[in-house]
Amino acid sequence: MAILLGAAALIFFGTALIPGDFVTELLGQDYTPELGAQLRHSLGLDRPLLERFTIWLFHFLQGEFGQSFTSRIPVWEVVQPRLANTLMLAAAALCWFPLAFAAGVASFLAPPQVRRCFQLFMQIVLCAPEFLIAYIFIYVFAVQLHLLPAVSRLAPDQSLTEHIRVLLLPSACLGIGMIAYVARMLLSLLLMEEKKDYFEFARLRGFSRSWIALNYAVPSILPSILNLLLIYCAYLLTGVLVIEVVFGISGIGELAVSSVVWRDVPVLQFCAVFITAIYVGIYSLSDLIAGRFSKRGAL
Repeated sequence: MAILLGAAALIFFGTALIPGDFVTELLGQDYTPELGAQLRHSLGLDRPLLERFTIWLFHFLQGEFGQSFTSRIPVWEVVQPRLANTLMLAAAALCWFPLAFAAGVASFLAPPQVRRCFQLFMQIVLCAPEFLIAYIFIYVFAVQLHLLPAVSRLAPDQSLTEHIRVLLLPSACLGIGMIAYVARMLLSLLLMEEKKDYFEFARLRGFSRSWIALNYAVPSILPSILNLLLIYCAYLLTGVLVIEVVFGISGIGELAVSSVVWRDVPVLQFCAVFITAIYVGIYSLSDLIAGRFSKRGAL
């Protein structure tokens, strides 16, 4: 809670430093000092910054997120439909996790030459930013092969098949990063397990390497894999925001970017606090799981 309050304070005062005057831009050619002062007073912008923060935090904790400066409707009504799109994209990206898990196990069981090639590929993918992967995928699958749309527009009246078709390319851009990250970490964990005594003992008893890995090594590292998945979920959130902008998905990331452009501070503050809360929640859950299993291991 203390972390969230500190983050909320940083977000509020940070958004106050955004250059430009929202009131001047909103009024445009109709701007006069009187109209500007009247609008600032109606939005509460003429109050001291600390007083505005106290009022904003008090209302925020009560679930009152204010009104959008540009659309003049409640922030939650602006965010709610886009939040569903973001969660849909994140869920689609997580569907690639079984493939990442299988890739990690397969690379462990593969011959050393194949494993080294796979590790090199995973390292290249991890070094590539999401937007670069997205533009490569768009060029190959949308421009050259005409298999999938380059722009992913989600609408409530679309069928499930159309949703899958629209989200396949954006989720694949996130999924390939997940495959590289999870498979690489899983491979490292399995290689560490291979050096332990039980692995060598089972091998001396005649069990195959794949049998030992699937029946003993993988179950023993399941808590680490779960922890790994949670950490990647936090990383995935950043990727989702980038992918939304590239594919034109109307989600939280695209909304946050447009809020910065239009200086819609209440919407931007909500998006930033919401994303921070998800980060804190995921990392807290990850620490809780890691601590619980480390205590069990110590016993």
